[in-house]
Amino acid sequence: MPIIDIFSRRMRRAEKTEPDVYQYDEIPETLRVQVYRIFSKSIGNSYYKLFNERNKIWDRLRETIAQELGRITIAHQDEPRKDCLHFLQSEQDIYQWMDLVELGMQAIDQDCRKYGFYDRPRWGITQIPDDAIKELNFRFRDARLGYQYENGQIVRIDNQLIHAEVTKPALQLLSDPRFKGAEEEFLKAHEHYRTREYEDCISNALKAFESTLKAICDLNSWEYSPGHRASDLLKVIRREKLLPDYLDTSFDQLYGTLHSGLPKVRNEAGGHGQGAVPRQTPDYIAAYALHLAASKIVLLLRAFQATESK
Repeated sequence: MPIIDIFSRRMRRAEKTEPDVYQYDEIPETLRVQVYRIFSKSIGNSYYKLFNERNKIWDRLRETIAQELGRITIAHQDEPRKDCLHFLQSEQDIYQWMDLVELGMQAIDQDCRKYGFYDRPRWGITQIPDDAIKELNFRFRDARLGYQYENGQIVRIDNQLIHAEVTKPALQLLSDPRFKGAEEEFLKAHEHYRTREYEDCISNALKAFESTLKAICDLNSWEYSPGHRASDLLKVIRREKLLPDYLDTSFDQLYGTLHSGLPKVRNEAGGHGQGAVPRQTPDYIAAYALHLAASKIVLLLRAFQATESK
């Protein structure tokens, strides 16, 4: 049997400690049950009773994990399906727990995808692979567990470039107590994103951006009116030369992006009543708003830090 580069090995090579909106170390009990149910619905029963045919997916999952972890069984159960499902309920090492989740999702994504219309009922399968993947990723996000299944692997959210290079630095910079209001709004935007309240997500992303601008103005004693919004506050920081003015035309483009990008998303998708027909804001628009707000916040706070160090 070939040695598999299982999830726990990869993750122990990539430990990280920076602040984040997700956690990576504890498996919520509710999530355990939800993943248990996804596996049960998507892989199915142990046997096809009519012909007493074994479901070899469960056998392979148990054998692979037991071999890699050096165990006789993985959760002290004789029957492979029960052993795997009990492992999902009881295993405390999150990396080893994710080993089974990853291999199980690969089986659902590849092997179970080959089952036809008549094969699925034979094995007691009631959830198709695409729905299983979609549900798993939602359950992880909803539980604030920072992993997802994509391209055949479980990956940490903070291994994604945008999250690692934009969202986490924004959180780190906002952890400064002087920006507590903006931090709370930014975290609230992520909470709304996790719970699929996408319009509120966009609205709070804009609030976090505006609060960052206000805090910078306050800390520098730059005057602005209480009712000023992002577009007005951007004029203040330009007047006060928070950012270098040698950028010439690119400076105008930069301010144009700061001024138009996120507020426009918010005005169109998250800032007005729905009207007669309920409006559905797509998740990818909300994700764009979050990343856009984060990148702007990072730019502004790093520029602010540069002025403090002078």
